[in-house]
Amino acid sequence: MDTNLIILELLSRIKVLEQKVDVLEAEILEVGKKAPKDAEKPVFPADKISDKYRGLAEYLYEKWEKKIVLTYAEIEEILGFKLPPTAYKHPNAYWANTLTHTYATSWLSVGYKARVDLEATKVTFEKVIY
Repeated sequence: MDTNLIILELLSRIKVLEQKVDVLEAEILEVGKKAPKDAEKPVFPADKISDKYRGLAEYLYEKWEKKIVLTYAEIEEILGFKLPPTAYKHPNAYWANTLTHTYATSWLSVGYKARVDLEATKVTFEKVIY
């Protein structure tokens, strides 16, 4: 087969795929506009969250906002205890979005990812799509 024909065929296929992506992106945007606040809210995953950090999970779950910013002091008040020293000494590691830490499941299991602001000792929890 001629190289030019192969290139033309590939370009044609790429164009079709780009059109499909455009359609899917438009559908996603449309769903986001129409969806009520609780549209994708799952059942509270009580079995996945340790009792110690359940308060934070319940708080985020009940708020169910796109973005929630909390200071360390507010988080400690919600939990009912002081955050461990690692939250202050190694904040990037402590607030990492990994299921290997039981405390991280308190936000991950209810649909949020955490991002820490080192200077302000604040954590932003952003809702992610399931």
